[in-house]
Amino acid sequence: MIFRKIDFHNTDTLVKTEKGYTMQRVPDSVRLKLNEGARDQVSFNCTGVELRFKVKSEEAVLTLRAEESSEALTAYIYYGSFQGGWQHSSKTVGTEDTRISVPRPQDVKLLESLTEECGLPFQPEVVRVILPYGKCFFVDIEGEVEPPAPQDVPEKTYLAYGSSITHGSLALAAPCSYPFQIARRLGCDYLNLGYAGSAYLEREMAEYIVSRKDWDFASVEMGINMLYGDFDTAQFECRVRDFVDILSADGRPVFATDIFRFNGGREFQKKAEIFRGIVKKYADGRLVFTDGLKLLNDPAFISQDLIHPSQEGIGRIAENWSKIMERYLLSHGC
Repeated sequence: MIFRKIDFHNTDTLVKTEKGYTMQRVPDSVRLKLNEGARDQVSFNCTGVELRFKVKSEEAVLTLRAEESSEALTAYIYYGSFQGGWQHSSKTVGTEDTRISVPRPQDVKLLESLTEECGLPFQPEVVRVILPYGKCFFVDIEGEVEPPAPQDVPEKTYLAYGSSITHGSLALAAPCSYPFQIARRLGCDYLNLGYAGSAYLEREMAEYIVSRKDWDFASVEMGINMLYGDFDTAQFECRVRDFVDILSADGRPVFATDIFRFNGGREFQKKAEIFRGIVKKYADGRLVFTDGLKLLNDPAFISQDLIHPSQEGIGRIAENWSKIMERYLLSHGC
């Protein structure tokens, strides 16, 4: 959506509050039908949200703020596909108004030449302020800016739905999340519908995903949140069946996986095997299914909490899944 001449990428609605505007990733018609965590908290997290604009004056100054978090909330600045230089690469967003100076890019002609030579997807005149996956507020922008034109951004878009692992938790930086990395490897844009702790495979979410016409291929990660949530096997199977039924009827490529390697206790490992079998039963042959253990199965690449992949583990998922996606998309002319 466009507001104040900024493209709020991966944002459906801006909600005005006393701290500024929160960025809501799905419309109320979907959000209000999700589980409590997704409805009241995670839909307002800035996972995959980028503030995109061209700087027409000498600089633009963004004012943002964030809710208190147990992790540092850092915004990363890119010029097109290029990470910003050390003076303008990243800024920590505080709980009070935080001003972020973004100068007009220097050496644009050289960056444009490199973009063409390397086949990079974003034009370097487009500033991308990539927000952290916590909750942030847009307060103001100063300077002359304009939104990107369609030809400034990639032609194709990848949409990712899943748990906190998709959301970007423990990636440590938003550009290290696997959806961001896969999009970069495949030269496309991305939409992140990761729902930390609340990816419960609601029918309304599946219907919303297929209703969107702004993606070309998608991925869905199913199981880990419901494994640790209050769901029995029958409930999980019902949700998976309905979710896959809706996605498979769409026609666009959807890549599906189940539960990546995790180091949790024996009782969870037994239940995980059952859940993996259920996902394979419904997704294999109807979606482009890959066992989660084929994407990540290294116990050394799981964090201390025993569930989330480490930054290295997330990189492994991105590397393995992007190769599968690339082969499939090329072979099917997508």
